[in-house]
Amino acid sequence: MIQLKPYISTSCSCSCGGDLYFSEYLWQGLHVCEILVCNRCNKKRINSLPVNQSILEPYTFYPDSGVVNDAQGNIVPDNWYSKKLRSIVSPVQDDIEIEIDIIRKYDEVLILNTLDYIYGHSFLFLLNLQQIVKSGTSLGIVVIVQPMLKWLIPREDVAEIWTVNLEFKSFNNYYPDLSTKINSELVRFKKVELSKGHVIPTNENININKFTGIKPYDFLNEPAHPRITFIWREDPDRLWIRNIYLSKGFKKIGFGLLLIPFQYLRIIFIFKLLKNKLGMKYNYSVAGLGKFGRFPSFIKDGRAKYFTEEAEKMLCKVYAESALVIGVHGSGMLLPSAHAGMAISLMPSKRWANYAEDILFTEKDVRLASFQRRIVPLNMCIFDLIDIISDMISGRDYFLKKFIHSDEL
Repeated sequence: MIQLKPYISTSCSCSCGGDLYFSEYLWQGLHVCEILVCNRCNKKRINSLPVNQSILEPYTFYPDSGVVNDAQGNIVPDNWYSKKLRSIVSPVQDDIEIEIDIIRKYDEVLILNTLDYIYGHSFLFLLNLQQIVKSGTSLGIVVIVQPMLKWLIPREDVAEIWTVNLEFKSFNNYYPDLSTKINSELVRFKKVELSKGHVIPTNENININKFTGIKPYDFLNEPAHPRITFIWREDPDRLWIRNIYLSKGFKKIGFGLLLIPFQYLRIIFIFKLLKNKLGMKYNYSVAGLGKFGRFPSFIKDGRAKYFTEEAEKMLCKVYAESALVIGVHGSGMLLPSAHAGMAISLMPSKRWANYAEDILFTEKDVRLASFQRRIVPLNMCIFDLIDIISDMISGRDYFLKKFIHSDEL
């Protein structure tokens, strides 16, 4: 945690020899910053506090020169993260609506900031709530959230919910009105702490039922006809297209959506192969966001055209009825992997540095986890993928017998 109020001052100097003093906090979204001002030259230094992504990449921004430095003092070029910090010099002067929902009143609070420009990032930040609650803190927990994630907050565990009515892509920008309004809320409290909000929230399994209210798949009480579900997405970066250069090339010229029919045909093909191999003991379904194409009658279409609370809950129920889900790596795999019995994430080329970031594990035994949560290359041959899926489905019970025993000698 980082104490925001009362502010803990530290002695630091400007390059001109003057002393830097604290001015105010700045809430960009992903970046939560402190603004320091020199008492001699009046120049500002903006430190991104070590929370969220800044735990890994602590940056300092000098708005007068436009320079961003890393922790070693090296100049940081434009990247996805530094661009958010540099957006401070080009503020968007819109009036931002914040809905303040006070559930229980506290004088001392701990703030969990989940604001981000990507859904998956925000969702992972929110999952830090499990560890915060588990810690037994006496502080009232305040969650800053965007509308799409509000339904996931367990109200019995938090003191306040501050809902910022901005869509995810808006947090490529900086809104001074948002920062002012958040700072004005801090006045109500005697003490304010800021959660670290780790990018990967915990090394313990997430109790997803606590967030969605939907129990995950139970192998001991399987439905008569479990699902095998493909997680559908229509954004060009997350299509199931084997050739990454074809995908990137079409996206670059603005024709990425033309590849959706290829994904559609591949899903029909793989389900036909699975049906021939596994029969009709399983229901075959597609779930996620989008409505392109009409699937054959043996494939249940559980896709949503828009994400609403009702639609998200419906989708989570589909995931929880699935013995296995399969989909392209990304934020769209977080809720499915948390609810389904098993999961396969198709990893695109050039994304291996993000290994396992889209999978939420439910297993305590590492061997079972390695069996039930798999990450394979997206460009894998579809027939090899069929072998993996069918072996996971039909071979799980035998796999368990190998190491779940009485340990008799």
